[in-house]
This record gives sequence, structure tokens and C-alpha cells, in this order.
Amino acid sequence: MVSTRSAKQHDEGDASDQGTKRSSPATKSEPGASASEPASKRTKTSALDEQQKELEAHGDALTWLHSNTAWSLAHPDIPSGHGEQDTADQGGDTARDPPASYTNPRKDAGAGGELGYPNSDLSGFQTLMCGMLLSKPISHTLGLRAIQTLLNEPYFFRSAKDLLDAGNEGRRAALWEARTQHKEKTATQLGSLAEGVTALCEGKGKDAADTLLPILDQALEKCDAKDAEAVAEQVKKVLTAQVNGLGPGGVDIFLRRMQAQWHQVFPFADQRALDAAARFGLLDDKDLKKGTAHAAQVLAKSVAEHVGFPFEEAHDEGEEAECGRWWFVRTLDVLIGLDIEKQLDKAVKLANGDAK
Repeated sequence: MVSTRSAKQHDEGDASDQGTKRSSPATKSEPGASASEPASKRTKTSALDEQQKELEAHGDALTWLHSNTAWSLAHPDIPSGHGEQDTADQGGDTARDPPASYTNPRKDAGAGGELGYPNSDLSGFQTLMCGMLLSKPISHTLGLRAIQTLLNEPYFFRSAKDLLDAGNEGRRAALWEARTQHKEKTATQLGSLAEGVTALCEGKGKDAADTLLPILDQALEKCDAKDAEAVAEQVKKVLTAQVNGLGPGGVDIFLRRMQAQWHQVFPFADQRALDAAARFGLLDDKDLKKGTAHAAQVLAKSVAEHVGFPFEEAHDEGEEAECGRWWFVRTLDVLIGLDIEKQLDKAVKLANGDAK
């Protein structure tokens, strides 16, 4: 296996350095590539070049899905707000005054650099927060803009403690700046998220509320650790039971990303991603009819073979295994993004060489 990126360890650092900006894995620059496209990882450049040669030799759907063109189509730039309104702006019983400005007082709040979704290595808590925001009944663009605003200057909401210390008014300030919808309700739910995670991880170590490993451990106590589907369901039960406002959809988004770090839930894919994969011929009707767990296994094996990673080693705990799982996560990120952006038809044609 050729390593694709450095993996952050579960117990590395404290809340201030959880989450680092990373680039999406690399393909060679292509004509028309935008400035927002993922760049090559600065470390392990020769390894990436070697793997890229292997990927380019295939010339199939997965090769295209791993390209910068696919990534840009699935994850366009986040536009600025255009005056989106919700009931809090329009009057009535839910009307609120704009909140006062807020700046995170923590001295090392921005130590991890600029963060975003899905281009950054995020901590478990940050990933869960993203899952909650992206599962809200608002547009995907508004969810992404809220994430970008909350994670970065001046708010730096990168841990449960950051959200709690900011109070509801501080959380409101960030959401108002993001120009998103349902700001008041979301500010309250972010507080509930922080409270729920803190309660679940209390007394489990200083980094527990960042890594969320106690939540995984609690799930593993109730099922076969080798049954990825069962572990994922137990994680979902723990989180939805203990975190007010977090639904199954938000946990699905969380698990889709966290499986790179949590080998116990690999391979994980929801129906939407699997249906998109079928559009590219990566799955057939028989695979889909056998359920999401089976279809995810088939797709994960195809991705592993494509990037030259032994699938049977995917549940190892080392960096090589995490890198192998990460390619599967990247594939899902692109498939989901193409569907959300309503670009699947165009993408299938591009992958087949039928359009420019």
C-alpha cells in the first residue's frame, strides 16, 4: 500500500490542536481546475506520484471519481450569503434581535489553522458538529457556510467546551454571521450537542470529548466488535439517545467520515451514496438488494483494489490502514457531493468520456 496522507492519532494533543487543514488527495492538475480544488499533500509527494500513476492506468469510473475534476464538481466554492431569511428575521413570536459580536477568548483557539468541511482533518467532535449542521432542513450550501463560519475566526468553535463557553448568544452570533436559516433553534441545538457529548465523555480523559472514543467504546460493549454494521447502529443509538436534536441522518454523515479513524465501523455507506455508486456501474441491482452493509462491502473492496490496498488489512489500526480506508471515504464524499449538487448525470457522462 502506498500511503496517502499522515493520520492524526486519537490521543494527539488537546482541544486546541484537534483538526488540521488538509488537501484532498491528489491527481495531476487538469485544465480548468479551480483554485479551490484539492492540492497534493505536501508530505509523501513521491508516494502520491507513484500511486497516481497506478490510478491513471485504469481509465475507469473510479479513476475519474478520484480526479480533481470530480472533486470540484462535487464540492464547488461556498458562495457568500444573499440575505437568507427565516422566521427570526421576519417577525412574529420567534423574532429576535441580532446578537452582539463574539470572539473566542481562548489564546490558542486558531492554532490548527483554517478548517473546513470536507477538506480538513477534523476531530471526532468537529465531525459530529458538521454532521448535525448538514442534516438540518436547510440547503447544503447554507450548512457548509455555517460550518466554515463556526470553525474559524473569530469564533473557533472547535470543541464542546468552546460551544459551551460561548453561551447561546455567542453561538447565535456565529450563525447570524453565516447568514443561515433556523439560527435560533440551531444555536440551542449546538449547545445541546456540546452538553450531550460532555456528559457522555466526562471522566474519560482530557481529550475524550474531542476524539469521542468513549462513545465508540460504549457501542462496542453492546455488540460484536467485528460486525461493522452492528457497531455503527450502536453508535447511532448512543448518540441519538443522549444528544437532543441529533438525528440518525446527522450520525450517518458523522460515521461516513469517521470510519477512516474508527476501523470498527468500516465499511460504512448510506443508501444515497450507494445509489450514486450504482449510477457509475460500481454496484448492480443485486448488490443493492442485499442491503447497505453488503453493498458497502462490495464498493469498499473495489476501491481498495483500485488504489492497491489489501482490503483484508483495512481493520488494522495503523496509518497504512487508515489511509486505505480514507480512499473509501473520499469516494463517498465525491458521490454524495455530486448527488447534492445535482451533477450526477453530467458526472456519469464525463466518467464515460461522453462529455466535456
